[in-house]
Amino acid sequence: MTCIIVGGGRAGFQAAMTCRMLRPDQAVTLIDAEKETGYYRTLLPQFMVGALPEERLFFPTGNNDPLLTVRTGVRVKTVDCDSRSLTLEGGETLGYDRLILAHGGDPYLPGILAGPPCHGIFPIRDLTNARRAKAWLTDHRQVVVLGGSLVGVKTAVHLRQAGLAVALVVRRGHILLRALSPESTEVIEAHLRGLGIEICVNAPLEEISASGGAIDALKVGGRWLSCNTLLVATGTAPDTSFLEGTGLLTDGKLIVSPGLQTSDPRIFAAGDVAVISSRGEKISPNTWPQAVSQGRLAAENLYRAVPTPHRDMTRINAMDLHGLAMVILGPPVSGAEVISHARADAFVRRELFLVAGRAVGGALIGDITAAGTIHALINSQRQLTAREAGLIRPRTENVIRFPEQTGRRAALILSPKRSSL
Repeated sequence: MTCIIVGGGRAGFQAAMTCRMLRPDQAVTLIDAEKETGYYRTLLPQFMVGALPEERLFFPTGNNDPLLTVRTGVRVKTVDCDSRSLTLEGGETLGYDRLILAHGGDPYLPGILAGPPCHGIFPIRDLTNARRAKAWLTDHRQVVVLGGSLVGVKTAVHLRQAGLAVALVVRRGHILLRALSPESTEVIEAHLRGLGIEICVNAPLEEISASGGAIDALKVGGRWLSCNTLLVATGTAPDTSFLEGTGLLTDGKLIVSPGLQTSDPRIFAAGDVAVISSRGEKISPNTWPQAVSQGRLAAENLYRAVPTPHRDMTRINAMDLHGLAMVILGPPVSGAEVISHARADAFVRRELFLVAGRAVGGALIGDITAAGTIHALINSQRQLTAREAGLIRPRTENVIRFPEQTGRRAALILSPKRSSL
């Protein structure tokens, strides 16, 4: 029996490792379109500015495994569910007993970037482009980061800390539009401006100026910004084209059950490409923690008569923005009750979104105390008690903030004792 996994990102790699651990006698083949597989995309900004050597990007894999075959630099062309086989570009056909689709997505690029080739423009998505960007940034240090997602914000912070001039451009609304409320975003934006990052909001990309074949400015929201590097972090689009005609797609989307099983019981999906149908909703929580947990669960469920459902549908994510800790617990919900506490002088805001007394999301900025407990309460899907709702109050009196030193991150140490509610 052979298991094939399509995609070598976090979800696919986690699935491969879990398969080998659970079924040591079963061969696994991992197929990835990239030249390298098994690395931390989240660390690419640090790599691009030289703060992290390339060898530290890769997941530890241990000894060579004779039953794990990794095929890189090749794309899947078609899948035939009836014959349980897939065909690679080049014509090679591989049979499978079980298949996990975890191939993520390709970077989304605004249409204006489809024009004539222009040096100095790089999507922030893969190691190949990160290497090119790293080499280019050595002599081109006036950077525009296009896109206010977590990737864009994190990239802007690391580039600025490396001494580059950075402008962060957001097409509409505010940074982290799909993750944070406007009030929470104000805290983050104030912190970024304090680091020296220029923030341009409601600024769609309108025009690009080039000189000598390389970018020298771009027009956003009616305003020209000088730059010699453009890093694009405007999201990804799952590639499902090779699944057309298989019966696996619904309106072009790869819909899976809560157990990550597709309409074919021998095929599962995980990560950015999977859209989970649960409780009447279609959910695609595209975060790094979700990629890990989904990859693991898809592998565990491969041979279960009744797949175990994925129980954590939250979009929790955590980040340290050069001294400002942040935990995203879930995006704002229209019509939800909001419990919030803020200390503007300390860059602290904590908020929780409630629907019918149940916590459905929130954010902890500058003080991430009780993040794990609050996340568990969100997953419990029960009404909160008054004491539990009180966890959202700031605990900054129990936080010791060490003076920041040049080239080092600020450290926060939490007291083992909490103040009374």
